[in-house]
Amino acid sequence: MAALHGTFEEGYRLLPAFCEQIRKTNPGSISSVVAAGQENCFQRLFISYRASIYGFINACRPLLELDRAHLKGKYLGTLLCAAAVDADDALFPLAIAVVDTESDENWMWFLSELRKLLGVNTDNMPRLTILSEREQGMVEAVETHFPSAFHGFCLRYVSENFRDTFKNTKLVNIFWNAVYALTAAEFESKISEMIEISQDVIPWFQRYPPQLWAVAYFEGVRYGHFTLGVTELLYNWALECHELPVVQMMEHIRQQMTSWFNDRRDMGMRWTSILVPSAEKRILEAIADAHCYQVLRANEVEFEIVSTERTNIVDIRSRVCSCRRWQLYGLPCAHAAAALISCGHNAHLFAEPCFNVQSYRLTYSQMINPIPDKSQWREQGEGAEGGGAKFDIVIRPPKTRRPPGRPKKKVLRVENFKRPKRIVQCGRCHMLGHSQKKCSMPI
Repeated sequence: MAALHGTFEEGYRLLPAFCEQIRKTNPGSISSVVAAGQENCFQRLFISYRASIYGFINACRPLLELDRAHLKGKYLGTLLCAAAVDADDALFPLAIAVVDTESDENWMWFLSELRKLLGVNTDNMPRLTILSEREQGMVEAVETHFPSAFHGFCLRYVSENFRDTFKNTKLVNIFWNAVYALTAAEFESKISEMIEISQDVIPWFQRYPPQLWAVAYFEGVRYGHFTLGVTELLYNWALECHELPVVQMMEHIRQQMTSWFNDRRDMGMRWTSILVPSAEKRILEAIADAHCYQVLRANEVEFEIVSTERTNIVDIRSRVCSCRRWQLYGLPCAHAAAALISCGHNAHLFAEPCFNVQSYRLTYSQMINPIPDKSQWREQGEGAEGGGAKFDIVIRPPKTRRPPGRPKKKVLRVENFKRPKRIVQCGRCHMLGHSQKKCSMPI
């Protein structure tokens, strides 16, 4: 492996030269490495390509995911990432860092670098929504560097915690209904149902306030994006780069991002619709459902949408529906579609701009340029020590070493995050999991 990829020690030594190559080949990118102590042991590496910065600021929705994965190489370490979501719901890595250990200080540093990277642009952007597991270090770092951002829980994290705490299928089922409840009244009725089953849910809700995750109460706009997709991405990177030195690992990530940019750019150029396919599908569903509503026009912009269940008020100027779906997802709901169709408007044109094919093309319009082979870095006067002669410091590996023995390969359990299937409850014995017809309890 050392012959093929170079040694782990050489990987750390090459970092200053690698960062310089990124800045040279991709002007406008940010890459920096920090060493600590008298021995210059590696502490932090931060990389963000200009193509990603441009795509996020100009075309992505103002939503960021934060997460980390622990590295299992010779010197351990942690991979941190801030990722956005493109118009078609694919992950869009914005900034990547490697740190010697996960700590509150390292999260504070990572968020400060992220803040610098976005710089003045955050003033022109809508308020950011940040999703994470909200661990203490993350919470403090976000509050310090992005004080106006809405910082919410990843729903997977919250739901797994709820499930593991209560181990009750019926409770979990009601919990998911509460999560997706669109109004406070609907949410509170589900909470009452849960309290009837178990009083223990009250302290749990105090520990995980609904304002930080429930659709009815969370103030940030998640555009229907409730869980961290970046967790799986980081896990895969950590697994694929398991035995690679740090420079080779960052090169592997860059090559993967380059390939994503190229593939998605080509795909975006082939689309002929106004909206990206995932948004197009949802709008068409809304239009199909719109036909069963009665539309009453109140004035130029306000409509009353009447159905057998309830009446909703739609304001097409403010892009608001009383069901709250339009505001939460950024796409006209069935009520809004009914109102828009009734006055001759095209519902597609009332989606948030971040769902347009034009925005998608802009997201991937910049290139991530290749970096020359490391043998050429030395030719440029860096000396045979792989970067030591030209740069002020020679970076040594961190003090941490992995323990002896084969590292465990943990398989990440990524569940299906759609609502769980409805649990059947027997009408006779009231037990879960079977119907009255199949009940084996004697009559």
